[in-house]
Amino acid sequence: MQAIMYLIKRAYINKIKRAFKSIPSAILTVLGVVGFLFVFISSFKMKKAPFQSASSETIIAAVVLLIGVLLYNSFLSRDTGILTMADANFLFTGPFEKRQVLLYLLVSVAPASLMIGFFMCFYLPFLMGPALSFPKYIITLVIISLFLGVVFLSYYYIYIVDSEHTGFRKKSKTVFWAFIGVLAVIFAVMLFNNNFELRITVQKYFGSSWYNWVPLFGWTKWAISSLLGGNMLTGFIPPVCLLLASNALLGILLYNVKADFYEKTLEDSVSLQKIMDDIKTSGKADSLAFSKVKKRAVSVKFRTGASAIYSKQMLESRKMGVLSNYRELLIGLFYVGFGLIFGLNFNFVFTMVSFGALSMSLNDSWHRDFKKPYVFLIPENSFNKVIYSVLPGLVKTIINGSISITVAAIAYKLSPSAWSSYILVFLSFALLFVFAEVFTYRIIGSSSNAMVVTMLRMLFVIATCVPAFIILIIISVLSNGVPNLTQIAICMLAVNMVFSVLLAYLSKGIFEQSELME
Repeated sequence: MQAIMYLIKRAYINKIKRAFKSIPSAILTVLGVVGFLFVFISSFKMKKAPFQSASSETIIAAVVLLIGVLLYNSFLSRDTGILTMADANFLFTGPFEKRQVLLYLLVSVAPASLMIGFFMCFYLPFLMGPALSFPKYIITLVIISLFLGVVFLSYYYIYIVDSEHTGFRKKSKTVFWAFIGVLAVIFAVMLFNNNFELRITVQKYFGSSWYNWVPLFGWTKWAISSLLGGNMLTGFIPPVCLLLASNALLGILLYNVKADFYEKTLEDSVSLQKIMDDIKTSGKADSLAFSKVKKRAVSVKFRTGASAIYSKQMLESRKMGVLSNYRELLIGLFYVGFGLIFGLNFNFVFTMVSFGALSMSLNDSWHRDFKKPYVFLIPENSFNKVIYSVLPGLVKTIINGSISITVAAIAYKLSPSAWSSYILVFLSFALLFVFAEVFTYRIIGSSSNAMVVTMLRMLFVIATCVPAFIILIIISVLSNGVPNLTQIAICMLAVNMVFSVLLAYLSKGIFEQSELME
């Protein structure tokens, strides 16, 4: 047990050391942490309009359900592994018994759940106002961590049993989606009975007493909403006991599992290590790393030259699952529904949809081609390689984002001219955002600390948006008035397209040196 605790402790100490391995990395790490804490503390000091209890309950329920579905789908759709290569080699070659390895997994769940839970709860003070005080926030964080603990432990158990009884994970995924399907059918029936009033249906759905007893998702919502409402005896204690019992039961099952999982875990640790390396070097891992490429026949027209990169990415994309290909669309529709339920204006919803789509576009697999030596051998100029490498992801982002904006425009009853203007604005920033991201790879490379890369990337992307706004100000001064929405959209599209082409041209050297990257 002492060796297991030492291994976990050293893993987190080494992560902190890597963040301070150089002076720029240390400075940016400190600035990032200080800024993060400042925003977090300010969220409790800012004066915010109070939400009704039903709204707080809906927020908690929606966030828990969304995160839970995304995590389970990611875990059950691909063998991402449960141990990194270093941990697997150490545990499997050292003087450790099987139960000691399982104990390491059990103990490591607590810090991982707490860290992810903190990021899940980070925005709750902004959304829920004074209903969430700091002491209640700490208790909420513990409840969310218990929720995540059940998710992680159940996945570890399914993964290990599946290593010996092939097909167990697939059956578990079927059961999970059947469970989600039942919840969806109930929601559809309630929506019909409420004359398709989305806001009323959502509040009744998540506020119903029956939803409190929905395993895991309902328990977590029940515990937090009871905490916020002050119902401790009959509302807070029962679901917390259920979450604790679930963690304990899964922990016992995992600790006593008999399956031989060493070979499969060691094999999958290679793919997990690649994900960890991507995060270390570029601050993120792409969608291909977390999505299972299915073995099925797909139709793709293979091209020659630089467009061969496009053909390869399209082939990989069509072999991935629906959630992997349309995650921007699903998140965008979630933001639209969120805005409708809480009465947010269209501009705010448009901003959330655009930011969600653009930020998720950076997790497309196009950045993998920047590190592959074979692209250097393609008989084509580097500018064309840059264009074709980002084209599949860019088109997908534009389509998914445009569909979400169109749904929002219909729901908010926008005029056709206003809708087309917002589409043009989104298109312009999609182009600029992606090529600004490409340029960061050109000037930063892939050997910097993840914190440094992420911070510089964010600053550079923000800086590339400045020229369009400057030109808008100049037009406003010359025309002695504020341009209308259509003029703003056309101006942004023209300026951002010019800068996107310039950034693509300046980034062409990324392929001229690609033979040295790996």
